[in-house]
Formats: sequence, C-alpha cells, structure tokens
Amino acid sequence: MSAREIGADAAEALARTVAGIGGPVGVTLDHRAMPIGSGEWVTYRYGLAPAGLATMRQLSAMGLRPGGHQPVAALARPRGRWVAYLYDVSTAKAKRPMTRAKRRALAAANRAQRICPTCERDAGYRIPSRLGECVDCHFGPADDITNENTNVIERFGKVA
Repeated sequence: MSAREIGADAAEALARTVAGIGGPVGVTLDHRAMPIGSGEWVTYRYGLAPAGLATMRQLSAMGLRPGGHQPVAALARPRGRWVAYLYDVSTAKAKRPMTRAKRRALAAANRAQRICPTCERDAGYRIPSRLGECVDCHFGPADDITNENTNVIERFGKVA
C-alpha cells in the first residue's frame, strides 16, 4: 500500500508510529524528521536566527503561510520561557485571499459572540467565554458600583 492510497495524513501518522515519534516533529538541517525534544532539533537563541527563517507572525506580515511544511527550527527566549517555531521562507506560499463569503461568515460569528444570552442585547464587545454573559449581567450594572463608591465617600470622606 502506497502513501497515495492511504492519504498523506494517514501516511504521516503511520511514519510517526513506526519511528516512535508521538509528539510534534521537526526537521533537522539534513532534512530528517526528529522529535522536537531530541538534541538534533535546531534551536536558535532569540535574535540569532539566520535569514530565510521566519515565525508564523512574520510569515503572516509578509503575506505568506507555511503551506503545509513543517517547521525547520525553533527560536527560544532566554531561560526557556517560550519557543517559537521557524519556517523556511523559500517554501512558504502566498496567503489565500479573504473572499466575500468568508468575510460574511466571520462577521456573523463575531456578531453572535457579542449577543448576551442572559439579557439578549448587543454588548458592544465579544463576550468573554469564561463569563458566559456580558459584564453587566455577570457583575451587575455599573451604576450599582458607582452608588456603592458614593456611599463609601459619604461615610469616610474623600481621599486626597
């Protein structure tokens, strides 16, 4: 059975299983697949990556996308606080343009996330998923907080 018969994703999963690679895979300088945690994975210190490699954000700023290619290296901040994967700019493809249908679908999704399920009003912002409702419904109207602050000022006097 060839890779064409089972599909590219299934072939990659099979290759990972055979190689004993369960997690994310990187490509070494000689184009071999290696687990990212292995010593052969190339990691550059912050600010020292060679020209021709870019992070996802940098690719996006250039109007490019990885185009299905795996990262070729990583970029590490001091003390290992985070790692950004680096992609080869020469293999990157142009971003797909935003169509009218995609733009309409995105606007509808954002509009749906602005409607509070409790009071059914447009909050004017995307409702945080951790709250599940607008801030006024979750914490109470802002007018109540103002009245509480006024009562505290009347009781204790204004702080300079």
